[in-house]
Amino acid sequence: MRPRSLQSMTAACICGALAAICHAGTVSLYFFSETAGVRVERSTPDPSPSIDTALALLAAGPTPDERAQGIATAIPEGATVVSLSVEGPRVTVVFSSEMLSEGMTESRVEYTYRQVDWTLRQFGSFSDVRVMVGDRLLSEFLPPSPIVGRNPARRPAGFETLGALTGHSITLSPGHGVRWNGSGWLPSRPQYCAPLNNEDFHNLEIAQYLQAFLEADGMTVYPVRCMDKSYGLSPYAGLYWWQVSAHAWLKQIGYPCEVYASDTLDCTLGTGASEDKDDIYSRPLSSDYDGTDIYISLHTNGLTGYCTGPDCPTGTETYYDDTGEHAPWGAVSEDLANGVNTGIMDTLVAHVDSTWVCRGTCIKNSNGRFGEIRIPDRAAILVELGFHDTCDRDADDLHLREEFFRSAAMWGVYKGVCDYFGTSPTWDFYSDEYVSDTIPSEMIGDEQYNVSITFRNRGVLWSSSRGFRLGAVDDSDPFTSFNRVTPTLELAAGKEYTFTFTMTAPRPPGLYTTDWRMLREGVTWFGDTVSRVIDVKPPWTPGDHDHDGDVDQIDFGYLQACFSGPQSPQNDEACAWAKLDGDSDVDQNDFAVFLQCMQGPDVEVDYTCAD
Repeated sequence: MRPRSLQSMTAACICGALAAICHAGTVSLYFFSETAGVRVERSTPDPSPSIDTALALLAAGPTPDERAQGIATAIPEGATVVSLSVEGPRVTVVFSSEMLSEGMTESRVEYTYRQVDWTLRQFGSFSDVRVMVGDRLLSEFLPPSPIVGRNPARRPAGFETLGALTGHSITLSPGHGVRWNGSGWLPSRPQYCAPLNNEDFHNLEIAQYLQAFLEADGMTVYPVRCMDKSYGLSPYAGLYWWQVSAHAWLKQIGYPCEVYASDTLDCTLGTGASEDKDDIYSRPLSSDYDGTDIYISLHTNGLTGYCTGPDCPTGTETYYDDTGEHAPWGAVSEDLANGVNTGIMDTLVAHVDSTWVCRGTCIKNSNGRFGEIRIPDRAAILVELGFHDTCDRDADDLHLREEFFRSAAMWGVYKGVCDYFGTSPTWDFYSDEYVSDTIPSEMIGDEQYNVSITFRNRGVLWSSSRGFRLGAVDDSDPFTSFNRVTPTLELAAGKEYTFTFTMTAPRPPGLYTTDWRMLREGVTWFGDTVSRVIDVKPPWTPGDHDHDGDVDQIDFGYLQACFSGPQSPQNDEACAWAKLDGDSDVDQNDFAVFLQCMQGPDVEVDYTCAD
């Protein structure tokens, strides 16, 4: 499509699902209040407002009344849109030089992109939004990115486990974390849609699943935040280490100051100016320091906060960057983005929610918008898994709040990483490893045995609410009256679970097979099968107290010692064998049963003698 000038271009709104915000005579603009987006409506003379009208109004900023309510903009006063072009999925917006009047910062780049991007979405889905001044992207007005040395103690990739990803390495960045803002240690994002916790925290919880999948298949993983919730307290405002930002953790585990304090150059944290930029830069700089193969940043998205209803944003987006300083790694980053986003979408649609969608175009070029994927000298992507402020969809208890959804999405990322490296996952979506069991090789007929079977989960999270069970193969077993054993807790990849249950040996002697396997009810059986052939011996013969195969005078002596009389319970556990008629006493009725079986010494007696 030929580029069109700002003066000549008009575009009709795409309505349908966006009808509530896209109707005659009004246009939606996006500003900010603290860290949340704010949508406002503007009336226009044109019953079908154009893109250029919307962007001109966006550049004009909030009204005085809106500013009084705390609504702000990243676009400096006086900045105007001087040109606009649309070429297929690419939109290029060029601002006047006043855009630079207050300086250019990482936050201004990101928030300006957010405002422009979200204002454009009422007119269509664009995967390549470029915001410029003159012929340069906004990010090209930032100071040069820091350059760090190489980690002299870097461990070789594939050090832990042999698998499909052995020899490859990743820097894994769960976005945000509590950081020093110049006056205190505060979360980067508010909490919306409780009980879903802050993005600072659930990003890390979700990333734990990905780390487990990758390491189980041999990949060397360098997380930029503390992934162990039991690690303990940090010295920062009573926070646990897993809660704090990347730059603080990287300092804790020995990275140099050039990595964790590249902007402030203050190697003592939590005392001076805001460390926001230190935190953002520390993540990609750590990947350059470690020389990893790829960089993946995991986030969830947010727009207006506490949104419900059909007009709220939903779905997954994956970003790469092929511009400016990251241009040499643009093509491989796009390949990685395609593999990972395809893995996420295919997995969620097939196994979790068939209605799950991308937010607009699945794969987007960030065009310098995110420092996290602009700085690293390698394939780098940023995933926005879903919207943490769409409370009745993405952030509900079937999606971002649910551990099964989280683990399934991360298995999709794992699959995408394998695709990028030209290999296949060793561990399927549903996978396990047999660990051990306590099923005996011999049993006595009619006897009960408490047994256990232990599996290690290697796939998606096991949850009873999602139908995960240990099942008797072919839905029956000669040693149980039941064919399912339900786990009592959720089990993530890499964790072991021991199923315990009771087996009762069949009465007739012989060889019997018991076999058990994991399944998801109504979906599939999967993983290793525990199969055992058990030699069932004849049941104990009534009256054979000394278990020598006969019933004789010696056994009679033991029976006499247990005699209690009619209706007088015999409570001595050593006499339980003597209650031959099944009641609680040992009396003449038990002696009658005994006499049926008594044949004398060395005479083998059939175990059915008392029947």
